[in-house]
Amino acid sequence: MKYEMNIFRAGNVLVRVFFVISLCILSAGQSATADDDGLFGDWAGIKTKLEDKGITLRLEYTGEYINIKDGAIKDGSTYLGNVDFTVELNTEKAGLWKNGKFFAYVLHNHGGNPSGSYIGDIQTSSNIEAPQATRLYEAWYEHSFFDDRVGLLLGQHDLNSEFDVTEYGGLFLNSSFGIQPDISGNVGVSIFPAVGPAARVRWQATDRFLLLGAVYDGDPGNEFDNPKGIKWDINSKDGRMNIVEGQMQFGDQEKGLPGTYKLGGWLHTADFDDVVQTDGAGNAIVHGDNSGVYFIADQMLYREEGNQGLGAFLQLGLAPDDRNEISNYVGLGINYLGLIPGRDDDTFGIGFARAGISDKLQPGRDDAETTWELTYQAQITPWLYLQPDLQLIQNTGADPANRDATVGIVRFGTIF
Repeated sequence: MKYEMNIFRAGNVLVRVFFVISLCILSAGQSATADDDGLFGDWAGIKTKLEDKGITLRLEYTGEYINIKDGAIKDGSTYLGNVDFTVELNTEKAGLWKNGKFFAYVLHNHGGNPSGSYIGDIQTSSNIEAPQATRLYEAWYEHSFFDDRVGLLLGQHDLNSEFDVTEYGGLFLNSSFGIQPDISGNVGVSIFPAVGPAARVRWQATDRFLLLGAVYDGDPGNEFDNPKGIKWDINSKDGRMNIVEGQMQFGDQEKGLPGTYKLGGWLHTADFDDVVQTDGAGNAIVHGDNSGVYFIADQMLYREEGNQGLGAFLQLGLAPDDRNEISNYVGLGINYLGLIPGRDDDTFGIGFARAGISDKLQPGRDDAETTWELTYQAQITPWLYLQPDLQLIQNTGADPANRDATVGIVRFGTIF
């Protein structure tokens, strides 16, 4: 009966989701070219004048309405909003020096707290959920060497802007398709919404092979104790987050069926409590560090014209089960760009994310929390998209006492 009710409820939500999609398609027609300026165009010539001096500005807004049924905490609905403002300075175009780039990113979040107040999921259904605040998100300088084959970056940097990224998974709204939960759920890491200082090296060894390595502050603070994003507190107790990733590209990127495959590893040098074991005094046994490995594959499977066609992605992650709640992760899915004739810039996707719980925490916990996601991003104009999304969460919070949750989201995004 439980699963029959879940299917019935999901069917009702699906009808609403695809009704919204149909309205988008009928009202929008064929989307315009993707290089138009934005809602306010060239800002009365300001953008062009600044770009001539090496300064690039970008302002975006993302908003979404979320409805939750059978949440582990309660049912209900809420709204989230996210403002992104970035400034980039090309030092050569600015008349300073060659091969340099400054970057600053201000982030503002407002609205509700769906996972924390309603759903109770481990993997966080919305990847823009964050407490209300305006913060300095990123601020860094990168210098390139040897015809841009090597790059050195220093400053406040989001690890997930370069590491552990899947191209096809970026369509989906669940956070696990962004940063894998075997990393974000286990250790202090410099990711949305709280980012810390870092040093990153990039080496384009060949045209097809890229190697990345970085050291991050082991605890950049969270969105509560570092709400403005300007508090750096580097100390040995918090440790360091070390990460390395190799990327290999296969196939013809322009005409064939290209693929990108990534293998990464991380080491966090802080102390970590054992998930269950204690000493004779009842204190948790402490482990001296933490580590993990991950693998990502993005592969085009079928190509139409240009970049249109079917693509697939796979995410895998492992971490020690004696000091991590999430000891393994599997994510996978498919995307189809231009599935509907005449809608060349729209993307349809189906995704699956499974956060595996440490065996040492069972039988008191379920062995995993699993999320299925169905989504469609309709490009209404070059500067506006609408994205209905449905997520079915099984074993919410990996707690056998919780119901399976249904989450419906309608997101929109605009560039100004």
